[in-house]
Amino acid sequence: MTLILYLGLFGGLMWFYTNNHQFQRQADNGITYLKTSVQELGNELNGKSSHDVSNQKAAQESTVNSQTDNINGRWTSRSATIYIDMNNDTLQQAMVDAVNAWNNTGAFHFKVVHDRKQADLVASTSNNSNDQAAGLAEMNQNTVSGYFTDGHIYLNKAYLLNPEYGYNHERIVNTAEHELGHAIGLSHNNNQSVMQPSGSFFTIQPADVQAVKNIYTKKPTKPSQDNQQNS
Repeated sequence: MTLILYLGLFGGLMWFYTNNHQFQRQADNGITYLKTSVQELGNELNGKSSHDVSNQKAAQESTVNSQTDNINGRWTSRSATIYIDMNNDTLQQAMVDAVNAWNNTGAFHFKVVHDRKQADLVASTSNNSNDQAAGLAEMNQNTVSGYFTDGHIYLNKAYLLNPEYGYNHERIVNTAEHELGHAIGLSHNNNQSVMQPSGSFFTIQPADVQAVKNIYTKKPTKPSQDNQQNS
């Protein structure tokens, strides 16, 4: 009887894991965290006291900002769910086009979902004329494993929809591709790339596709206050 009860509970848990993406992502991150934590805990105990280790484990999540930080994280796999809520037809279509552009590269896949609770990543708008950026990515990252846990990207209506700044549809799409690049794990660079700090003059380049493939062949770098840049 007890065995049947355990099997039933296990079956229910597996069904919930399969049908609830947010729980699935959290479970996957949890497993990755435990594996990394056990390995590093063993290493640290050789040279540090348990008090030092406890203090280090206290903060398990950090937020990295695409305007001030190097984006050195990544997801546990080359895919993430995204909920798009731009509240503007022009920006909504641009974000959809940008998602399709990244998906067409084959390097990473965004699955659009219509339930915010099922999303790893949320895309919405801001309206800030004091902010010099046309877009922004904020990614939450596990400080032990280095993997992303979730994130939010913004397109700034104050710039993208203001005729004075000359953003046509192509440049808005490029901006959205740029922010999605951060959400994948790419940092700024000064090459011919969608990841140029300006963020709107180039679409996704072959070098960007290769950079994503390179990121997902190695473990992510843990977030650090010393690993920052201004943009």
